[in-house]
Amino acid sequence: MKKWRSFFKLIMMNVLVLLIVVLSVNLLASIYLDGRALWKKIFVPIKEKAYTKSLPDQDYAYLIYREKEQLETQYVPYVAWARKPFSGRTITINSEGDRTHLSAIDQPIKHVRFFGGSTMWGTGVDDQNTIPAHFNEFHQNYRVYNHGQSGFVSRQELARLINLVNQKVPMDVVVFYDGCNDSHSVCEGIGPINSHREAAKMAQKLEHHWQVPDALTGSIRTVIQKVLKGGKEPVYKCLEDPAYAKLVASTMVNNWKIAKLIAELGGAEFHAILQPVAPLGHPNIEYLPARGNKTPFHVIYPLIQEIKEKEHLDWIHDFTDAFDVKEYIYIDSCHVNSRGNQIVAERLSEVLQQHEYSKTLNSSPRSIPPLFTR
Repeated sequence: MKKWRSFFKLIMMNVLVLLIVVLSVNLLASIYLDGRALWKKIFVPIKEKAYTKSLPDQDYAYLIYREKEQLETQYVPYVAWARKPFSGRTITINSEGDRTHLSAIDQPIKHVRFFGGSTMWGTGVDDQNTIPAHFNEFHQNYRVYNHGQSGFVSRQELARLINLVNQKVPMDVVVFYDGCNDSHSVCEGIGPINSHREAAKMAQKLEHHWQVPDALTGSIRTVIQKVLKGGKEPVYKCLEDPAYAKLVASTMVNNWKIAKLIAELGGAEFHAILQPVAPLGHPNIEYLPARGNKTPFHVIYPLIQEIKEKEHLDWIHDFTDAFDVKEYIYIDSCHVNSRGNQIVAERLSEVLQQHEYSKTLNSSPRSIPPLFTR
């Protein structure tokens, strides 16, 4: 009997020691994860090689990226996420989760609403140098809204547009600015075609989890996953499966078509822009790492352009050559500096002027001043 008691006691002691070791390792893993997040907020990583050309004021660029790392995200029904309110020196987020810029207009004659991912939101620039802010500079009698959110794909923008239209907010022009995120996030083919980059994380949160294993090894598993994933280039299903690539492209255009109908229901004209990306066109990107000619953009963009031409969708505007200039524009493969955003705003203004002029010609033989004024 004493032997059994001693044996049982030995087992329990070993189990207790194992639990203490596992809990200690999990605690260290938790400290590492929290410390890593805090470190990134304080010491923001900036890739000097990529930024010195397109962002010559490195001190100001550091301030912008430091404030960006301080931003927090909240869940929003249907659209998935949005930024929490924030007020910094370079970044301002309102109660709706939208980035704002200074505007003195009290009684706007038109309301223009921009949708997109982080390129529309304005990664790398301050509030006054986003695409919507530059557009507002050209058209100061308009109220311009920036509904861009980091990571958003066209399907999320559609959901946000529906949320606005069903509340009857004022809108006269709606602009979707897409290409980068749909080509990246959806092309990976990890989830369903109507997916986004955080779908797997959100699905995991909804699944039942046993509390004890999570408490014992949750942080350890997270660290292991980060180590295994770190440094690896994502595998894009679009590059290996032509049928899936066509599905991604057609889904993106279908999202635009539905958005056009919703915008018109809300009383607005709709325009979709196929955004420029560094691997396409002839931009000055000598300072950026070479990406080759085998990216998702090389597969998805031609398919979208083909749909546009085949179906005569004149409300889709191809801006892929917008940055074919000698100036340094790109911060990375998608994000651009203030000058790049200004170029997009200028070109969009010209597109909308031409569109309004065409409507005028079709409705009346008289010459009427264009919608927008410089």
